[in-house]
Amino acid sequence: MRFSASLANDHTPAEIVEAATYLDGDRTYENLFVGDERLQRNTYALLSLAAANTDRIGLGTGVTNPYTRHPAMTAAAVATVDELSGGRAKLGLGAGSPIVLDPLSYDQSDPLGTLRDAVKVIRPLLRGERATLDRDEFGIDDAAIDCATDRDVPIYVAGRGPSILGLGGYRGDGVFAGAGCASVDGMAYAREKIRRGAEKAGRDLDDVDVVCWAFCSVADDREAALDGVTPLVAKIVEKAPLKALEAIGLDPDAARRVKELDDVSTLSTTALTEHVPRPVVEQFAVAGTPADCTAHLQRLADSGVDHVGLLAFDNDERPALGSLKAVSESVVPDLDCDGDA
Repeated sequence: MRFSASLANDHTPAEIVEAATYLDGDRTYENLFVGDERLQRNTYALLSLAAANTDRIGLGTGVTNPYTRHPAMTAAAVATVDELSGGRAKLGLGAGSPIVLDPLSYDQSDPLGTLRDAVKVIRPLLRGERATLDRDEFGIDDAAIDCATDRDVPIYVAGRGPSILGLGGYRGDGVFAGAGCASVDGMAYAREKIRRGAEKAGRDLDDVDVVCWAFCSVADDREAALDGVTPLVAKIVEKAPLKALEAIGLDPDAARRVKELDDVSTLSTTALTEHVPRPVVEQFAVAGTPADCTAHLQRLADSGVDHVGLLAFDNDERPALGSLKAVSESVVPDLDCDGDA
């Protein structure tokens, strides 16, 4: 089993450098992906710092979107990271989340088409080709970036809905099977949708790097670990369409109970635990004690999952990097599979 690490872009530059330096020397992790959420720290500035302080690990967005960043600007930014890192950049690209986009008043009426067309223009732009495309969300008129790469930067399409997973199979080098698919049933659903997309493009599922994207929180106290990821899980369940949540295996009654809350962002973690069942949290996360996490990852490995991306969060016992270290030191060695990147 292969592992990639991810951190949100609310971390300080010093924290990103510390994490990147550790991950670069720890052979468990292949990549470090940095989030691009709301009005937090600039993702590409953080990735550039990581590039300057590492030699091995892949570096990418986990994930950006074609709304808050014009796809041509994304291509130029990723090409810059690729240059700074000596060819280690990767692009994680999703359709965006209402959690990110609603406060900024973006029209999200066609997320699939917006993401599809973003991939269509970013790939040739990265190769130094010109691109033209016009749609309401963005346009590009016979433009090219001035810092094209000399290699094909891998593009990972991120999502949990069937159409976006299919798009990832059709156009992506890889797919982040997005938050909510971190179970055996969730990944079986995701792989089937990705496989259908790949077959439409004349490819096999094996041609796509399918990443089980999971929140990560490790603590000796299981409840403390789960509490670390509960607030974000609640926000996602609140915003995501019920149909999409049912598709990935969530109990619809449990999802409805979360959706009936007035505003999950105003509730404390303690209050949220009364409304967000632990099985719902575990659908999104590899979280708990080291033994809990080992058992969860072993189930995924036994089902055929061979790449897990861990988006780490602070909890009352450990900071986010501490959870990534715990996975490397206390979880991976107990797996009955090869966790060495």
